[in-house]
Amino acid sequence: MPRRQHDGVSPLHQAALEAIQARAHGAAPEQLASDEEFWKLVRDQFSRPVDFIHIEYGFYHPTCHAVLEEEIATLRLNQRMASYYKRTGWKADYEQARTELASVAGVSPQEIILTRNTTESLNIVIQGLRLETGDEVVHSDQDYPSMDEAWEQRAQRDGIVLRKIRVPLNPASDQAVVDAFAAGITARTRVLHLTHLIHWTGQVLPIQALCALGRQRGLQVLVDAAHSFAQLPFKISDLDCDCLAASLHKWMAAPLTLGCLYIRRSQIPLVRPLMADVGIPADDIRKLEHFGNRADTAHRGLRVAIAWHEAITTPVKAARLRRLQRRWTERVRLLERVRLLTPVDPRRHGAIGTFAIDGISAPVVAERLLREFGIFVNATNHAELPGVRATVGLPTTTEDVDRLAEAIDAIAGG
Repeated sequence: MPRRQHDGVSPLHQAALEAIQARAHGAAPEQLASDEEFWKLVRDQFSRPVDFIHIEYGFYHPTCHAVLEEEIATLRLNQRMASYYKRTGWKADYEQARTELASVAGVSPQEIILTRNTTESLNIVIQGLRLETGDEVVHSDQDYPSMDEAWEQRAQRDGIVLRKIRVPLNPASDQAVVDAFAAGITARTRVLHLTHLIHWTGQVLPIQALCALGRQRGLQVLVDAAHSFAQLPFKISDLDCDCLAASLHKWMAAPLTLGCLYIRRSQIPLVRPLMADVGIPADDIRKLEHFGNRADTAHRGLRVAIAWHEAITTPVKAARLRRLQRRWTERVRLLERVRLLTPVDPRRHGAIGTFAIDGISAPVVAERLLREFGIFVNATNHAELPGVRATVGLPTTTEDVDRLAEAIDAIAGG
């Protein structure tokens, strides 16, 4: 029998994993969030650029060394074993990755598939839902643009009606957000599309209350969790939604081009496959993942990423990212020309902080931060909320965010 295994994760990385796990489990997240010795141990597991400060982890979060090691080992395995692995070992490994991800998410393996990203996941649902002319979809003015385009395509093709509501930027209460969405629902509404953590501003919406609203009104509830899954401490099963999509290459720090799609088991028959598949039963979620041959590095790397994610724990990760974000946003919030678009309430934000400087366009601010201060961030292009988004990550240091605050102060005062 040919040998298909490889050597696996190095003992050095395994020792680091166990050390991180020993420190993180049982620790108070808020206390560990400021333990710089612990975070140096975490940071040492990642590569960092040497010629600039990277504070744009919102696009995707690089993997740790152990995940990259697994990806490279898998690539070599593919080249060595060729079709043999694909025909004898692939399915078992893939199903194990699905099972481990489902455990992290708090759902059944029969309700989740692996995709390339959130956009692909939500397109599967948006294009696959059975909607008729005149049926309405309620969504918001701060959803991800690719999802707006997907719904607009359905509107053009099928005559559905899109009802866009405005999300309060700095809501006084969760109820204010719920009321905004509730006001858009009519007797013709069939779908409620929700973004859990808004990528433009970093605002966290009261997702459980919004899902409850959708359930009470008898709607199909879709959740875009690209930025919340594996960053905020929740299980998909906590939300009581019908569908949820996430990008695992963001806060799970899994290999790039890896996402997931959850669909409540009772809703699976209601979604038609985006890619043709007539051989799998209508109630089997696997009918939605007929993508053809694809690289094995992602799902094998995912299993290692899950182990590291669970070693750090989501509550500890969330506390650290929020602390780093608040360290710079609370400082620049006091500057006269600076406007923070991220809510001040700590329950309403995570790693993302977005700001604008009066009198200077967001692209110019971002360009100056890189050219003059060696800090890489991202200028957003929302029509009504243009700003500069800085997103901290696990490798980010307190010195990095202090430098960012100093640079914003210098630009705003200039």
